[in-house]
Amino acid sequence: MAKINKRRKIIFDMLKSHPQGLNGEAISQQLGVSSRTIRSDIKALQDALEKYNIRIFSSPTKGYRFSQFEHLSSIEHELFKDNMSNLETSKQRINYILYKLLANTLNDISITQNDLAEEMYISLSTLKIHLNEVKNILKKYDLKITQYKTKGIKISGEETKLRYCIVDIKNIHLENEFFQDLIMNIDINLLDDIIKKVLSERKLQLTDRSQKKLCMYIAIAIQHSRNNKTVVYPSSLTSKIENTFEYSVAKEIIENIYNQLNIDLSCSEVYYITQCLLASKKLIDVSESTNKKHVKNLVNIILKEIHEKLSIDFTNDEYLIDGLTLHLNIALTRIQFQMNIRNELLETIKNDYPLAFQMGVIAGKIVEQYDNIKINENEIGYIALHFGAALSRNGIKENIQAKNIIIVCSSGLGISVLLKAKVEEYFHNRLNVVKVLPGYEVNEKTLENIDYILSTVPLKNIASDKIIKINRMLQKEDVENIENKIFHKKDTDLMEITTFFNKDNFYIDKDFETKEECINFLSNEAIKKGLMDETSKKSVFEREEISSTSIGDLTAIPHPIATDTKKSFISILVLNKPIMWGDFLVQVVFLLNIEKSKANLWEPMFLKLYNYIKEKNGINSLLKNKSYDMFLKEFISFSQI
Repeated sequence: MAKINKRRKIIFDMLKSHPQGLNGEAISQQLGVSSRTIRSDIKALQDALEKYNIRIFSSPTKGYRFSQFEHLSSIEHELFKDNMSNLETSKQRINYILYKLLANTLNDISITQNDLAEEMYISLSTLKIHLNEVKNILKKYDLKITQYKTKGIKISGEETKLRYCIVDIKNIHLENEFFQDLIMNIDINLLDDIIKKVLSERKLQLTDRSQKKLCMYIAIAIQHSRNNKTVVYPSSLTSKIENTFEYSVAKEIIENIYNQLNIDLSCSEVYYITQCLLASKKLIDVSESTNKKHVKNLVNIILKEIHEKLSIDFTNDEYLIDGLTLHLNIALTRIQFQMNIRNELLETIKNDYPLAFQMGVIAGKIVEQYDNIKINENEIGYIALHFGAALSRNGIKENIQAKNIIIVCSSGLGISVLLKAKVEEYFHNRLNVVKVLPGYEVNEKTLENIDYILSTVPLKNIASDKIIKINRMLQKEDVENIENKIFHKKDTDLMEITTFFNKDNFYIDKDFETKEECINFLSNEAIKKGLMDETSKKSVFEREEISSTSIGDLTAIPHPIATDTKKSFISILVLNKPIMWGDFLVQVVFLLNIEKSKANLWEPMFLKLYNYIKEKNGINSLLKNKSYDMFLKEFISFSQI
């Protein structure tokens, strides 16, 4: 039965208020659609009213009218409970298009754009705008919207990825009635009981969330298998899957489904359910796991690349090396098994720990290069957690790496040891005491391989900003002095940060329609001014492809994965109208580019921008005033708080 959309509800109300009849021409003029569309709507209404024994008569003289009126009010609520009147916002319409196309995959149905627009009571041009956003959503799952000549549009892509998309979208929109219809005619409660019973008997523990998601995966598998939509597996992958404990569990689940639900699933679904079980665990017990020597070599390459691009050295952090090796060993096997996982912490990691996520991006590019596999942003987020822990563990705050220091003390071994202990007590992992020396052993060469010298005595013939005078017993004023000179330097940092902004890199009143146009414009302008090269521009697009840099609040902060340019800068672009950028609307774009020698400013700069946007609501002021001077004044004022 055709959907009763908003326009058809209006026609119902019009006929209800005209018991003598209303001709089609009057209806079409009032609604601004063709007579042919009205005839189609009347037919849809007639089909819906048939079960209530109500007909719509048509005559050349009186037009359209209901056969009876006494029961119209009583059936009205039930008839229109699912109408399109709840599709008032862009987000609601995008969700409905997504649902419609996903539902159509079950029976391999196409729908024309005209029919879809009419069904939703929107214009064709509005539909096309929403379709672009739906395409972006599907792109995350390697799915496409394909046009089939005159038959219309439908989703195309691998069956495994289609199923993952359906389950993922359904979990995101738990309260949306549309997406609940994707698993109609399946006894979810009984299926859930079957899964719980088998998992319990086989002593395979999953979290509640993972178990519920597994139930959805299997429900979709049943739905699609009924329509001869199965997953095809190469023999190399099936042999690996058959060697897992989860394979025997999957076989038992399928046997119970057959016995209790009378649903006979194909053999390929055993492999599919095994994949789902493995993905649910997020840890894998596989006899043929990834080569550990290869993974350890990969980790060494990643850490060297991070040192090269960000000037942060983790090559001696054994804890990080071991953790990253274990994680990649699992993750690479998971990817080889074509298992997708969702990272619930992804947005938090991207926005609150941007430096760690940037390291994850670099790691992902290395893995893709050496293993020829695609790593998505969910996996990158999990990798980033290891770098976030390493940054915290090593006392690196806002990308300030633990400083290597020498303590100079001429008061004997006892005082030296106490002073060293006091420094370590106050500054924990932020200061690494390399050694304690007497004053006479310190020379110009001593300064080369350390960051600072804390000295209780004047150092003759040596002048350097690296030398900080302290008392022998480390007084309160010494601690404050060290904090200010080594770590805080707030005014100096802010002064340096504000040099990134330039009025020549402030652009307003632009009418770009895509994120690609925005990045191209800002990058090309930067190249013209000698601020960026083509390699860095390419890196910005590579970074954007890995994971969207839109952060909400109408803002995006694109940036290269790494840069070798000699100049740090931030360009600002203010659009006349917002555009879709990943999952968010964007009207203000900050192109962030920081030279390698100032890599320590990367995270504080990102976080200052992020906090200015989120806490200060600075974007509202920027859109209202479109003033570079006003922006810089507000940004500096907020950053000094």
